[in-house]
Amino acid sequence: MSHIFLEPIQIGKQTVKNRIVFMAMAKTLSSFNQRVTANDIAYIKSIAEGGAGIVIPGAMIVDPEWPSQLVGQPEIYDDANMEGFKELVNVCHKNGAKILFQLWHPGQVDYSNCNPKTINEVDVAWIKGVQQKFVEAAKRAVRAGADGVEFQMCHTYLGNQFLSPLWNHRTDEYGYDTLENRTRFCVETIKMLRETIGPDKILAVKLQGFDYPEGEGPDGNDGITPDMAAEYAALIEKNGVDMITVSAGGTLTGKDNIMTGDVRRAEGWKVPAAEKVKAAVSIPVAASGNIRHPEFVDQIISDGKCDMVGMARGIFAEKEWVKKCEEGREDELRYCISCMNCWNRNPLAKDLSNCSVNPYGCREILQRPLNKDGAGRKVVIVGAGPAGMEAAVTLKQRGFQPVVFEKENRLGGNVNIAKKPPYKGKFQWQIDYYSNMIKKLGIDVRLGTEATVEKIQALEPYAVLIAAGSNVTAPPIPGLEAVETLQSRDILDESMKITGKKIVVIGGGITGMETALYLNEQNNAVSVVDMQPPFPVDMMSGDPRFMMEAKLETEHCESEGVSLYYNNKVLGFNNGKLNIESTENGEKQALEADLVVLSTGVVPNDELYCALLAAGVNNVWKTGDSNVTGKIFNAVMNGSKFAVNLT
Repeated sequence: MSHIFLEPIQIGKQTVKNRIVFMAMAKTLSSFNQRVTANDIAYIKSIAEGGAGIVIPGAMIVDPEWPSQLVGQPEIYDDANMEGFKELVNVCHKNGAKILFQLWHPGQVDYSNCNPKTINEVDVAWIKGVQQKFVEAAKRAVRAGADGVEFQMCHTYLGNQFLSPLWNHRTDEYGYDTLENRTRFCVETIKMLRETIGPDKILAVKLQGFDYPEGEGPDGNDGITPDMAAEYAALIEKNGVDMITVSAGGTLTGKDNIMTGDVRRAEGWKVPAAEKVKAAVSIPVAASGNIRHPEFVDQIISDGKCDMVGMARGIFAEKEWVKKCEEGREDELRYCISCMNCWNRNPLAKDLSNCSVNPYGCREILQRPLNKDGAGRKVVIVGAGPAGMEAAVTLKQRGFQPVVFEKENRLGGNVNIAKKPPYKGKFQWQIDYYSNMIKKLGIDVRLGTEATVEKIQALEPYAVLIAAGSNVTAPPIPGLEAVETLQSRDILDESMKITGKKIVVIGGGITGMETALYLNEQNNAVSVVDMQPPFPVDMMSGDPRFMMEAKLETEHCESEGVSLYYNNKVLGFNNGKLNIESTENGEKQALEADLVVLSTGVVPNDELYCALLAAGVNNVWKTGDSNVTGKIFNAVMNGSKFAVNLT
């Protein structure tokens, strides 16, 4: 299948092989002293090998003196990283990709709990000094062999702060009062960068399409709007920019308006802003915003809404997104499901995947070509959830003969539950991927068939993998027998229709919060009780519980039927009420309840594993929730590890 986005494009004086841009993502793979590491290089190499036309590594820090620092990102303020930068350039050029270095300064965005100065508190001498730091960084980019630089004017970072009425309250020549003044910092810096890198290198800008989606800004002030972005774009084009990528949002806009799109945002939610910008300029414009599907990319380019598409999480989830489209293997694409687990990166966890669909997200350095030594050996897998199916696909690719038992009449395991709450239908894409691969590889999957010791023994397998998921827990609560009680997993799995009730959800973890939202949208008054404190307001957190709290607090406040009771333990149920007590001050409350929903955790389902061992079956393993309960990314990664390492 031919795709418009696979056609080359001219950017400045350079020709780019296709119209897909891998946008900068902060992945904390650099060392704590901000040095490029082998992990950085393996990460960028995998993206370049996957076919992207332009690769932009994550933010590169230009200012060593600024107190707010992004952990695990490379610095470009001295020559310490020069050899590492050259290697990043080398792995991109070997694969025909252009590489741009993003020059980055956070301004008042606080990554170090240091309360940095705002742009209203710095003087003109500081502004001139930081502009020179951008220049010195650009010089190093050129010396390293980069094809150009990207000036960050987006995501509420420094350049964005000068352009927005939300943050620029200066009264001098850099103030917001006129177009010339509010754009002065960015225009001056762009001119300096163009002079520094010369006419042959690409000068790109990442431009803020909007601070807030229309009508979502504080006190009616949405800050930068798409119309304003178009006005800025026309001005920066005149000053030497070759290409603009349009994105939106950012840390300073609050926890419900993060720079990326979580599950609530539609595919292409930022494209209208890019369309406005494209209409105002003649240089190439890249759109962004949860863009995932090849046909969608073709459509927005064909419709003239953009010239290129910027993808970050979409390519992080599927490094070979471009390559598979080139080869007609679109049915093999792993689509990002917008779960935001990639925001949970722990710089110390070098062996953990950072993606729910890609088992090698942030552990690219460990990926090796698969050993095709399965020799037809039979491996029984119990459970067709993400762990079992990831193992089955990988084993089949290695030449083993996997046989999958699944007692349900469907693939997906607990992903079928995870996809039920509002906005989470994208999780079906992961199930679709495994369904496609089963058909394509001819994997023997026996749906509606519960595995037993006898059935497994009859197959005489070389190895057995138990990936049967987990079982819910139900803590003893006095008086609970007097009220209707359900498990949150059952409510979601069965898509139960419950209306007009007063409901208390016990357990405010991910599933509990999602169940509360699901029930509230059916016109129920819902309370959530949890012994834990509220989730910390940390803008770098992508934990789904954090996202759901944001959703509940902003759109389903107490007056609309949802109440959140943190730091409270459950005492018991009587007289139609659930009694709770604060763990902070001992205050007791009684919550009316027609229905109590338990979301109090799960335990591994490993009964069959134990039975197989007792029966003397050899080479038996367990993974996913059957081993240790966790998130989807744990299941996918561990299923992959088993399949890759089976000998």
